[in-house]
Amino acid sequence: MGGLERVIQTIVLGIDPRRYAAEVWCLARGGVIAEELLGAGVPVKTLGLTSYYNPARVGDLARVFERERFDIVHTHGYFAGTFARLALMLARGPAVVHHLHTTDLNFKARNRRIESLLSLCSDRVICVSRAVSQFAMESLGVHPRKIEVVYNTAFADSGQRAAPREEGQDILSRLSPGDFVILSVASLTRNKGHDVLLLAMRELALRHGSVKSILVGEGPERRFLESRISELGLGGCVLLAGMRQNILPFLERADVLVLCTVAREGLSVALIEGAAAGLPLVGSDLGGIPEVVEHEANGFLFRPGGSRELAHALERLIAAPGMRRCMGQRSRILYDNRFSRQVMIGRIERMYDDVLQGRANAI
Repeated sequence: MGGLERVIQTIVLGIDPRRYAAEVWCLARGGVIAEELLGAGVPVKTLGLTSYYNPARVGDLARVFERERFDIVHTHGYFAGTFARLALMLARGPAVVHHLHTTDLNFKARNRRIESLLSLCSDRVICVSRAVSQFAMESLGVHPRKIEVVYNTAFADSGQRAAPREEGQDILSRLSPGDFVILSVASLTRNKGHDVLLLAMRELALRHGSVKSILVGEGPERRFLESRISELGLGGCVLLAGMRQNILPFLERADVLVLCTVAREGLSVALIEGAAAGLPLVGSDLGGIPEVVEHEANGFLFRPGGSRELAHALERLIAAPGMRRCMGQRSRILYDNRFSRQVMIGRIERMYDDVLQGRANAI
């Protein structure tokens, strides 16, 4: 359950039901979001396809597409996008929209060639940031005229999460009223750079006894981070909250939201959540992060991996409540103008209309 899945949910529940009848197909398996969509009355189909290496399954999927007679197929993620678009090359019916969510610099040459080929049979390639669109053109060979930049939106205030606000009290009750709270919302993977935040926290803890950090998320790095927290003597000021369905209580208690990504970041949903909550933001200067964090306007950017730069930025915020308020206000204005739900859904609907009109004109 991450940003990609929430984007799908937001599109399906947000587009005008009088004009679009949406279904969600899970190529391999379902999950939390699939269950939430089913609960909201959205048809969800799980296909159970887990390997590229059986060409017959591509043909099977092509026949299903022909039978269902969709007008648009909108794919997300590399595996699903590859499998579905190969099938659609055989089906020759629906308009094809592919959604790129990241600047994945670990793509092998073969993956890049496949993505470049499949973009030729895609009517549009949606990129979640300008950084991703640059990556799509330069590294994947996607033609500029096929690219549409559509920013993600926040999900915490969408009304889609039914978890009670009391959910976070097991962690929040461990804070004192005067604590300065640094919030991180990210999967516990090496790419998200949590160790950078821990090193910055070690510096801050020496000078500011009331600084606390909450890490919301789960992942394979949890045991390593638990060990690092102990090793750095941060047991009293860094709290691991695990995976949470409802992050609103954490956003409401935080003084700043931080993202320490060290390698790739298409567009951080967590930072957009922070902007929607009116928080100052601090993030690594890479990928799509500078499109959410405007340096010294609504927050600070720092060199990826630069724990001392991060500590310095946080110290400036700790020392200046007035600056925090101004930056938080700028974050909310940026959210309303660039990342709001209305902006995102409006752009998706206009793109769908343009694609269908282009198909109609070509007949």
